[in-house]
Amino acid sequence: MADNEDQIYSLSDDQKRSYQTDGFLIVPNLVSMEYCDKLISDATDFAKDEIHNYLNFHRDIDSFRSLITKERILDIADQLQNARMVPIGSIFFFGKPNNPLENGSLTHQDNYAAKAPSGSYFVVALALDDCDEFNGALTVYPGSHTLGELPYTVTKNFEFDENGKMIKNFPIGNEVQIPDGHSPITLKYFKGSVIFMHSNTIHSASKNINQEGMWRKKIYMHYVKDGDPFWPGWNAKRQIIDRGPRRI
Repeated sequence: MADNEDQIYSLSDDQKRSYQTDGFLIVPNLVSMEYCDKLISDATDFAKDEIHNYLNFHRDIDSFRSLITKERILDIADQLQNARMVPIGSIFFFGKPNNPLENGSLTHQDNYAAKAPSGSYFVVALALDDCDEFNGALTVYPGSHTLGELPYTVTKNFEFDENGKMIKNFPIGNEVQIPDGHSPITLKYFKGSVIFMHSNTIHSASKNINQEGMWRKKIYMHYVKDGDPFWPGWNAKRQIIDRGPRRI
């Protein structure tokens, strides 16, 4: 993590207002380059030549388990949600250019999967590469979190063989229709940046099809408010992770 990682991270009033207005907040340089490189190395060693999306690296790789319970990340999540946020799952995207087993995501909200009480589910994403429109950075609809949970079209996300190996990946998410008055922006952020996002914020990510070899590695970590119910899921198998006391 960044320097003084044990120090409590207090958000500014401007950061809090930005999140309340837009439904997401980018905190740059929250994770050190060294820690990002460690995560990349560990993910690559685990996957070997099977490059695709992976659920719950935090269960198999110590560095990812440490990340999902990092106090500074939890400090920020707790402040934005005004609650003690509990980790329950994660998904890792290699974002390899033109990878047939990675196909971006549909325009969606996130709580379709966890089915937690509205506003309880929360997503935190760490960028492990610089990202912009050329390698499929996150596209968001600012202010869409105020719309509540919208109707969606149920779609398949993953396909596995009889041994549990992923053999096909569809665009992630259950698609929602965009209400009038909400326009998309494609974000630009850098390695080590962390995105905190309300579960009702509409977003998507294009498949990485750039021809310059720009990867888009990213880990999404999932949380709920302490004590709230959620659906474990047949594939994700979400479960509560011990995180320690709330600090702020």
